[in-house]
Amino acid sequence: MGKIRQLDETLANMIAAGEVVENMASVVKELVENALDAQAGNIDIRLKDSGLKEIRVTDDGEGMDEEDIEMAFRRHATSKIRTEHDLHHIASLGFRGEALPSIASVAVVGIDSASEDKAGTKLLVKNGEVIEKTAGRAKRGTTVFVRDLFYNTPARLKHLRSEKRELAAVVDTVNNLALAHPDVRFRLSNNEKTILETPGSGDVLKVLREIHPLDVIKNLLAFENENRYFHIKGYTSKPSHTRSSRSHMVIVTNRRTIKSPRVQNAILSAYRTYLFGNRFPITYLEITLDPLLVDVNIHPQKLSVKFTEEKALLELVESTIRETLQGADLIERVRREPGKTAEQSRLDFSRTPRTDERAEEETRPYGEKGKEAQTADATEEKQTFPDLAYVGQAFGTYLLFQDEENLYLMDQHAAAERVRYETIRQALSTKDAGIRPLLQPLAISLSNRETESLPDIADELAAQGIDHEETDATSIAVKAVPRWFPEGEEEAFAERTIRLLLEERSVSREDFLDHAAKELACKTSVRANKHLARHEIDHLVRDLSRCENPFTCPHGRPTIIAFSDTELETMFKRVVR
Repeated sequence: MGKIRQLDETLANMIAAGEVVENMASVVKELVENALDAQAGNIDIRLKDSGLKEIRVTDDGEGMDEEDIEMAFRRHATSKIRTEHDLHHIASLGFRGEALPSIASVAVVGIDSASEDKAGTKLLVKNGEVIEKTAGRAKRGTTVFVRDLFYNTPARLKHLRSEKRELAAVVDTVNNLALAHPDVRFRLSNNEKTILETPGSGDVLKVLREIHPLDVIKNLLAFENENRYFHIKGYTSKPSHTRSSRSHMVIVTNRRTIKSPRVQNAILSAYRTYLFGNRFPITYLEITLDPLLVDVNIHPQKLSVKFTEEKALLELVESTIRETLQGADLIERVRREPGKTAEQSRLDFSRTPRTDERAEEETRPYGEKGKEAQTADATEEKQTFPDLAYVGQAFGTYLLFQDEENLYLMDQHAAAERVRYETIRQALSTKDAGIRPLLQPLAISLSNRETESLPDIADELAAQGIDHEETDATSIAVKAVPRWFPEGEEEAFAERTIRLLLEERSVSREDFLDHAAKELACKTSVRANKHLARHEIDHLVRDLSRCENPFTCPHGRPTIIAFSDTELETMFKRVVR
C-alpha cells in the first residue's frame, strides 16, 4: 500500500492557517481587507480581551448573498480572480481565498451578511464545518466575529505574546490600514474603550493626527515626486522627532500596506548623518505604480511585494527625502516650562488641544501650507542658515549666538565635525582629485596579515591617491597622498584610510566612504573644552552655513539648539502661558 495520502480539507485548512493566521493582528488584517475590498465606507473593529476572546468586524460594504457566504468558507474560493491575466493585474487586497477557511479551522467564526437586493444570511462555523445557518440581517453589509482563537491548537495559543503586545500589534495593523485608506472611517476599540477613530475624509494627515501627538504632526515634512515608473508622496519627520524602532515607517503601495526593508533602507539612507544612534524617522510613504510593475503574490499574508524596477524606486525615495530634509529648517527648538524637564515640556506641549482654524493651520507640517501661502513663501522654500550675532562661549564647549527672535547654542565640536565630514566626504568621493608627492616617505607599520592583504585594496588606494610600496613584511612606505590631506596630518590620515579599507572590504563603496569620512572628521575636529579665537569662530560659522546639512553632526547629534525669546520670557516668568 502506498504511503502518500491526500490531506482532508480540515487538516489542509489548519496547515494553511499556520501561514495566514499568526495572531489576532493577522485575523484583523484579513477581515478588514475583505471589508475594504467590499467597498466599505465605515469599518468598526471591536475586540474583547485584545481579540483573544473575540474579534468582531462590521462594515457597510457590498455584502454577500446566501450562496456566496457558503462559498467564502471553501479553500481557494475568491471573487477577485478569474483568469491568469487577473493575477498580473491585482487591484484588490485579498485574492488568495484562504483567509476565512483558515481562520475557521482554528476558531469559532460567525458571519452575518446581506447585499442590496437579497435577504441576509447568518452562518456559524466551527472546525471548518457549518454548524448553524439562519436568516440574517436585512441591512446591507457584513459582520464577522471570531471567537476563541486557537482553541484547538494549544501549542500556538501558548506561544502568543502578552496581551498588551498582542493588542499593540492589532493597533499597528489598523493604524496602517487606516493610513492606506484615509477615505474610509475606521473605529477600533478593545473592551468598549476606543483606541482609534478616523474621520474618513480622505486626508491622510488627519489620520496621522489620530495616531501621533500634535508635536509630531507639527514636525512632519511633506514630500512628493515621480519618475518614469513611480509616483511617491507622503510625510516624514524632522530628525528631532524619531522613534527607537522601524514600526512607524509605513509604506503603502497602490493602497496596500507592505513591509519592504529595502525601501526602508532607502529612507534611512536619506537620513544619513541626520539621526543619532539607533533612531528611526516617522514616515508615511505612498507609492503609486502600474500593477504590472509589482508582484504582490510572493508572501502568504501579502505583506511583502517585489518591484520590477526596484532600483529606480529606491533612488527616487532616497533623493526625494534627502532633498526634503535639505530644504527644511532642522534647528532643534527647545520648549521648556518652569519647574519641568525639557522632556516633560515636550510631552505637555504635544498634547495642546486644537481649538480653532488658526491652530489647525499652524499644525500643518512643512510643505503643507495652502496654495496662497506656498506662493508667498516660494522664496523661503530653501532653508538658509540663520544670520547669527556672536555673544560668547560657555564651558569652553558651547558658542552662544542670537538673532532678533532666538538665542542659539552651538556645540563647537559637533559643528567642526560636520564641516570636516562634508569636506572629507566630498574629497573621498572625487576620483583623480590630484596627489601630493612627499619629500620624505611616510613609514606605516602593519601586521604581516595586513601587508599580505594590501594587493586586495591596491586599486582603491590608487583611486584615493595613496601611492605606496612595501618595505618589509610589516611596513610600507607611503610616497604620495591626496592633496586634500591636511598638512601635518598626512601620516594619521594615510594610516586610518589604509586600515579602514582593510577592515571594511566587504561593505559597499558608499558605506565605506561614509564610515571613513565620519571617523576621520571625528578624530581631527576641534574638541570640546578648547577656547576658540574670534576669527576661528567666524570661520566655523561661515563653513557650517555652507554645509549641505548644517544642523547635525555626522553621527546625528544636533550642532545648534534654539531658545525663542518667548520661551526665555516664560522661564523667567516675564510672560505666563
